[in-house]
Amino acid sequence: MATLLVGYAFLLLVVAVVIGALSLYAWGRRDYTGGTALSVLLAGLVIWTTSVAVGILTRGSELALVWAHTVFVGVVISVGGLLVFALAYTGKERFLGPRTYALLTIEPVVFFTVLLAGPDGLIYRVTGPADVGMYGWNMALGPVFWGHLVYSYALIAVSSVLIIHYALVSGSLYRKQVYAVLLSVFLPWFGSVVSTFADTEIAFTPLLVGGTGIVLSWAFFKGRLLDISPVAYREVVESLNSAVFVVDTDDTIIEANDAGRRLLEDEIIVGQSVDDALDTSPELLEKYRGLNDDAEETQAIIEQNDRFFDVQLTPLYDSRDALVGRVFLVHEITEQKERERELERRNQQLDQFAAVLSHDLRNPLNVASGRLALARERNDPEEFDRVEAAHDRMSSLIDEVLAFARDEKTTDRVKLQLSALAKAAWGHVDTGGATLRIAGDREITGDRDQLLQLFENVFRNSVEHGSTGSRPGADDSVEHGGAGVTIRVDATPDGFTISDDGPGVPPEEREEVFTHGVTSSESGTGLGLAIVQHVIESHGWDVEMTESRSGGAKLVISGLETRPTQLSETPS
Repeated sequence: MATLLVGYAFLLLVVAVVIGALSLYAWGRRDYTGGTALSVLLAGLVIWTTSVAVGILTRGSELALVWAHTVFVGVVISVGGLLVFALAYTGKERFLGPRTYALLTIEPVVFFTVLLAGPDGLIYRVTGPADVGMYGWNMALGPVFWGHLVYSYALIAVSSVLIIHYALVSGSLYRKQVYAVLLSVFLPWFGSVVSTFADTEIAFTPLLVGGTGIVLSWAFFKGRLLDISPVAYREVVESLNSAVFVVDTDDTIIEANDAGRRLLEDEIIVGQSVDDALDTSPELLEKYRGLNDDAEETQAIIEQNDRFFDVQLTPLYDSRDALVGRVFLVHEITEQKERERELERRNQQLDQFAAVLSHDLRNPLNVASGRLALARERNDPEEFDRVEAAHDRMSSLIDEVLAFARDEKTTDRVKLQLSALAKAAWGHVDTGGATLRIAGDREITGDRDQLLQLFENVFRNSVEHGSTGSRPGADDSVEHGGAGVTIRVDATPDGFTISDDGPGVPPEEREEVFTHGVTSSESGTGLGLAIVQHVIESHGWDVEMTESRSGGAKLVISGLETRPTQLSETPS
């Protein structure tokens, strides 16, 4: 029997060394969730197993009784550390305050006070020496011991419930960790029950603490206990809008958050291979395969079914820098891409209008200013009025073009007459020998300055691209100039038309003429009809380029709510 006990004692010392190493390892990772508490728990187990081992080796002596008392130090530290670890590991750190620690010290203080200074028999009554028992003494257990045992079992039970509950709600990535912790708790608890209530010569509890050390060793180095924080995962990853997939080295998905399940429309993707899980998303699968696993972090943007995704593949390494898996993150950036495209379009539009402002508008404005100064020197009132009016009109055009560049909608709406607008705009354009004919009239509700610019741009476009000949018109025409293109304005039931007898626009080019920069003239800016379309759309109307009866260009504006007051007898 003595030989068996000595062998058992040395086995316990080996166990103490292993658990001590684990305690130091956990202390080195005390910044991780539960690291400090786990280190303290394991330190308590070291004291426990070492005290039992030395007590056996000094069996039958007074020193053995001292070590029998020291066992309780390890038990108290282990049980309290287990509860603190369970609270920290399962995300209930809010309960770990001064009050909790104070409550945990009450029972140990009372117990050790009774142990050291209390009457004999409250914890156990010692007789002997004797040949029985591990320490060579007869020990009859007292009421305080049983109270301490119930208290310790209660703390172990609470800790186990916390960890079991977490095991049921945690992801599969941490389930191995949790099960390992549960097993490490169950082994010494089972040994304590057997040693206390069964008639055995050897206490199994210290031996099964060795099993705790083995299980926790596996949890540290294989289950990556403390390398990955489950609390951080639950609080951060699950709250992300991005889809997150954790993939092991065999390309099997071992964890996915809710956003990932929604993206793939699959609630049971955990446990599937990446190929199977991403089978319905070939673009994602191709990008996953193509990313460089050797890089610290790789990123790409893909398009799938008119949706854009920012894809990142980040390798996961353990504390020994060994690759243990990858994090595949998929973040949808469709709205961002749409904003970027809109911003790019607006920037291009601003550049185009800036070119007009800096050259086609600013230069004539400078000329008008110079002529105004010359007219003042010659003291010619008519030149004053004419040039100053042109000067004001150019300034107004600048303001209007800037408004279009900012996509501002018209808000200053007034009632206007079609004929009056056309005549006013005709006076602002250098028409040369062109002729204007107005057939019919109607009321138009809109922004006067913008509508003037509409007519000015159409007139100028017809004059610049029209023929040199003129065609006869109706008797109600308003004529200016001699030979040249004839431009006609007609009222229609739901709008109006502006047509000419020039060369017209080929059918295949009629949609492109409204695009910024499209022009058939070397000196043109390609903005005239683009501005026309902008004005029409800002008023909520429709525009179409067609062919006039004479073969020229015809602009059809429709969608007006007001009714015509006079329709033309001969449509253009």
